[in-house]
Amino acid sequence: MKSLFFVCAIVASAFVAANSDNLLKPANKEESWRLEVAGDSKAAMKIDGDSVVFETSTVDSTDWHVQAVQTDLDLKDGKSYTIKFKAKSPDNVSITVNAMIDQEDWHQIGFNEEVQLGKEFKDFSFDFTASDTVTKKNRISFVLGGSKGQVSIKELTLKSK
Repeated sequence: MKSLFFVCAIVASAFVAANSDNLLKPANKEESWRLEVAGDSKAAMKIDGDSVVFETSTVDSTDWHVQAVQTDLDLKDGKSYTIKFKAKSPDNVSITVNAMIDQEDWHQIGFNEEVQLGKEFKDFSFDFTASDTVTKKNRISFVLGGSKGQVSIKELTLKSK
């Protein structure tokens, strides 16, 4: 019995070590996100098992009027990062994912990708080098206001290379 406990402890510590270098909070926790809605846009967020689901019900002419963000990231200039996530949309929407500072002037810091989502979860992985960061004032943004629809995200990680 002691050896089984020992093996379980080793596996658990390896799992924690493999996931502890993730700079982002769990995707399926409401407190991990700040949903920003501006202008005439309308959106909501809910947790569904291991995923977060964003529903954009009204859009205006500005796509960034609906954004889901994870904030307070301490990214460093010149450092390389990999962002990975799984996402889907029953509405086959296109969204933008980027890294930017989380204060005025809101400039991007080396990452901006448009992704097309389908009805099944798809793996996404992007490498980027951060530039023009601000200490502990950077964020990852999912820009959701380009079209009405639902977007599910899970298994979100950001790791330095």
